[in-house]
Amino acid sequence: MLLSLASLGARLKEENLTCIVQKDGRILTSKLRGIRPLLDWIAQGEALHGACAADRIVGKAAALLYALMGVKGVFAEAISESGLAVLKKYGICAEYETLTPNIINREGTGLCPMEQTVLSIDEPSAAYAALKEKAERLRGTAQENGGLMPEKMTNRKLAALETRKKLLITAKQIIREKGLVNTSVEEITRACGVANGTFYTYFKRKEDVVFAISHDMFREIYEEAQRYDGTFMDRLAFYMVTFSGHIERDGLKLCQEWVRNTVDPDLVENPYDREKLRMDNDCMKGMIQTGVERGELKEDTPVGALADALTDVIYGEMLCWDMSGGAYGFEERTKTFCTKFLPAMMKPYLSGNAK
Repeated sequence: MLLSLASLGARLKEENLTCIVQKDGRILTSKLRGIRPLLDWIAQGEALHGACAADRIVGKAAALLYALMGVKGVFAEAISESGLAVLKKYGICAEYETLTPNIINREGTGLCPMEQTVLSIDEPSAAYAALKEKAERLRGTAQENGGLMPEKMTNRKLAALETRKKLLITAKQIIREKGLVNTSVEEITRACGVANGTFYTYFKRKEDVVFAISHDMFREIYEEAQRYDGTFMDRLAFYMVTFSGHIERDGLKLCQEWVRNTVDPDLVENPYDREKLRMDNDCMKGMIQTGVERGELKEDTPVGALADALTDVIYGEMLCWDMSGGAYGFEERTKTFCTKFLPAMMKPYLSGNAK
């Protein structure tokens, strides 16, 4: 790992590259500035999980994209404090030459636009969506001669983005209260104050809204579980049960459709869905790692292996629930596991400090 990162860093300089990524014997290089190479590789569906990378500048935006890609190590000539924090959070090995408080814009007057975009975003898939949108807007405002597009066109694009955002926020609120089955497109558009046809400008069907907002919901579940007032076992059980409950409330048909559309990662177009299993596994690792850091679990606890096993359990329960046609409660099945089997599974790793 360390030698590989150092070697990539040296090649980055020797060939005057902006970014280089290596997985096994395959190497991708770029001389494009900023996060453009990362956005392009993600959009192209490059399989880079477990790769090593070297980059000129790594801020929070780049770090979140590397986390989404699933790289295992990053070398940076310069890295921001927030970028380093993201890499550490997702267990990505980091080497760097210079640590800086922030990544500023080219004029030196403030934060880089991409850093500004992810200022309040901490989830990789949400960051990718926001950064991709920002990059497209920036590219769309420039003419070949370097000038700007007419202000009227820019305003239309901004208004369209705001409308889509409003639809998502409104749908999220209504679906949380009533469930997907009991929520209609008309209800969403009426609450937004727009016509039904406006909805179909951005989404093909009602279920697509859930796919678009689900990554935020699952991230909120994880963060709420980390804040949950209780023992390590209480927090872990809360996370697993709440995770299952959210899927069940979205509805059996939606879950079955999602499984059907993601069972073959090579056929998945949405980067978020392609990385969903890994991200859920990372959240499970985060729950267990927090237990170690708080002294509730022993220092030699096999964090990765336990996270893999528990993710297998919850995904296996989800698949069986789908295959049964919802013959029983997914959330209730998870509660049973957490009550009867999870304590015995975790008992060998609980420390004397565990409540």
